[in-house]
Amino acid sequence: EIAPQPALPQYTSHRTAIMATADALLPFRQSRLSRHAYLSRTRSLLSVLEKGGDEATLLALPTIDRDDERRPTSTYILRPPSEKERSTLLDPLQCNCRLTDEKNVDIKIMYRVAGNGEGSSMAKWDVSSSLRAQVRNNRFGGRVVLGVLLDGPDALDDAAPSGLAHVAGVSENGLIRNSILEPGCSVHKNSEVCDTHAMKRAAIVGCGSVSCSGDEAAKAKEKFNFDLADGSMDVEVGPEAGGGRVANVKVESTLVDLCHELKMDSNGGTIAPLITFERGGEPMPAMNVLCPRSSLMHTPRTSHVHLMPRATIDSATSVASALLLPNSAIRSGCTVSHALLQWNATVTSQSDAHHVFLMERSEVGPHSFTANSIYGPDSHVSGGEVHCTVFGPNANSHHQSLLIGVLWPLGRGNVGYGSNVGSNHTGRIPDQETSVGEGTFWGLGSVIKFPVDLTSAPYSIIAAGVQLPPQRIALPFSLITDGPGGMNQITPGWLLHYSPYTVARSEAKFANRRKAVRHDFYTGWKILRAGVMDMMVDARDRLAYAGRQQSAGEAADSKKKAAVFKTDRAIPGLGANQLTEKGRQIGIMAYTDAIQRYALRGLLARLVKLTNNGQKILSLNQVLGDVGLLGIASSELRATDGTPSKPSVNWPVLPWNEASHVDAEALWKHHHSMLLKELPSILSNGGNNNSNTIISELLQKCIALEDDHAKRVYNSKSRDDARGANTVPGYEDVHIPAEKDSVVLAAKKEAHEVRNDVRSVEEALGVAGNIARSRL
Repeated sequence: EIAPQPALPQYTSHRTAIMATADALLPFRQSRLSRHAYLSRTRSLLSVLEKGGDEATLLALPTIDRDDERRPTSTYILRPPSEKERSTLLDPLQCNCRLTDEKNVDIKIMYRVAGNGEGSSMAKWDVSSSLRAQVRNNRFGGRVVLGVLLDGPDALDDAAPSGLAHVAGVSENGLIRNSILEPGCSVHKNSEVCDTHAMKRAAIVGCGSVSCSGDEAAKAKEKFNFDLADGSMDVEVGPEAGGGRVANVKVESTLVDLCHELKMDSNGGTIAPLITFERGGEPMPAMNVLCPRSSLMHTPRTSHVHLMPRATIDSATSVASALLLPNSAIRSGCTVSHALLQWNATVTSQSDAHHVFLMERSEVGPHSFTANSIYGPDSHVSGGEVHCTVFGPNANSHHQSLLIGVLWPLGRGNVGYGSNVGSNHTGRIPDQETSVGEGTFWGLGSVIKFPVDLTSAPYSIIAAGVQLPPQRIALPFSLITDGPGGMNQITPGWLLHYSPYTVARSEAKFANRRKAVRHDFYTGWKILRAGVMDMMVDARDRLAYAGRQQSAGEAADSKKKAAVFKTDRAIPGLGANQLTEKGRQIGIMAYTDAIQRYALRGLLARLVKLTNNGQKILSLNQVLGDVGLLGIASSELRATDGTPSKPSVNWPVLPWNEASHVDAEALWKHHHSMLLKELPSILSNGGNNNSNTIISELLQKCIALEDDHAKRVYNSKSRDDARGANTVPGYEDVHIPAEKDSVVLAAKKEAHEVRNDVRSVEEALGVAGNIARSRL
């Protein structure tokens, strides 16, 4: 049975969504079932058309528009026209239609049976009046099913149609050949409609050539493994010259599936659910298929397409080999070939898109050129070129820029005007690529020379005008700028220390801008999560070790000058950059504060849950035991003088595959491990004799870090306010000051809530807290 898409499950959290695997994948499975049901309808009608003969055929088909009919199936009559009906079609004063060849044109009239058991009698009805009302000025060739609506249950709305797309009938077409035009479709003013199936309420209006040859479908299959029935094709990303990064994507694929296909989840395995479909079944008939309420409008050339309900091709230049899921669109002067578009995906405004896969709510255009690329949910490219690229969720390129061979599965970044992320040619062959970390910001006019790896430097900023030579950077939240001596300068943790407003705003922005509801079960990961914390611990250890080595060197040589660390030879993960001693200390401070804030917030959440459980009152020792802080051994505390490991060349664990992302207990274990490692000075006295002070000291540290974070969020915004007011006339009149900014207020509110939670926990445990008054 073909039915409308079911209501999407609503989830309260991503953890809940991933655990509810069957519910999370239901829309994707239902989509595939619906596509195949529509194709089965096409095959059923084709079999009747190809069988020929002069007898009437009664055919039961699933109801495709539940707005009109509640019955699961409807019976249709398909028969040759009577002499009177044929005369009506060809009479210049009535339908004024023509045939390409009197002997080789086979027309069958199709209409719906009014009720059960009436098929035999209705097969002899004269539908000449319906033909006169709905069919006019067409030329027919080959085999054609010509559907007409009868009065009664088939009647459409009485409201005046808003355009030809809503006028049921077939009129003013230069040629209709080998096509199935069901009752209630709208096919008007086209030059040629061949090998096409238009279902009820589907529209083909004002187009040039609408065709689908078997040769074209075979070429698409041979060259790109493009299979319209399976909804799949091969997309080769990475090296422009090829090299093996081939993903067989399906129109119902997710990023989880894509990353698994490209082996990007080799580090950590796969926890999030994968969609598996059995390949096989009957092949796609060599026909365009337009499902109910889909539309093909004012497009000069269209071939080999399947439009699901409410999908639209409107005023494109040319579309070939494309599958559009509901509410997706190709519009306004676009040239598109070999494309899979998920729900609400769009290619628009004079854009060229070839061999592309657009996931839900992604958009290409205006004025973009893209080829051999995959777009994650909620991504957007306009005004630039994108080739051989995986462009992840919530990634944006709103300006004229270039991306070639970019592997950016986690997206969430921005590409500034004039950015050239595509220097992939060695002078020998264009076989280079770059792997990009989550949240990377490419500044205005930056030039990236391949190969580059930033996957272990998430949320880093490449400043305007920077030329980035080939390298691998493993310092999260960094700022890279032009430096003295022609070598770029890096400040690790710059975003955390100087611009935490950016991180706080991004967290809220990604949550608010996630519109791809079907992908919601895995796309809402937190910025400051377990995997990112592990990266920061590793980066901080490398920075601290370099400082110890420097101190040892200074002790041996009293004349040695203050250090400037250059390239990974000095610090693994530094890349081809230089780092000042001040920058090293900023990085250590920024990473340490963020790690400890994460660990203490996890502890506070655990304590709040324990003290608000509505059960019997727990003793302090019971609580300490539950949170793993009773009788801490010194061996469990962090060793600070070890030699850090060298960053490995591997993909980081993907956020949806982190154990802490799907399991609340695993998340707490990670918080606890961080707590033991990061706060030895507080926990070194842990034990039964000092249990009164352990929780209190930890909670006071939590308050201090939260207050400091809120203060730095405010300061990072207020600096912009002061600079703008001192530079641009009238700046203060048109900009929201830091005191009223929503991100600043949210950070302040969060700090206040932490303070209240600490007070509640201390009161419940009878711990003698000493909560200082907030200075926020």
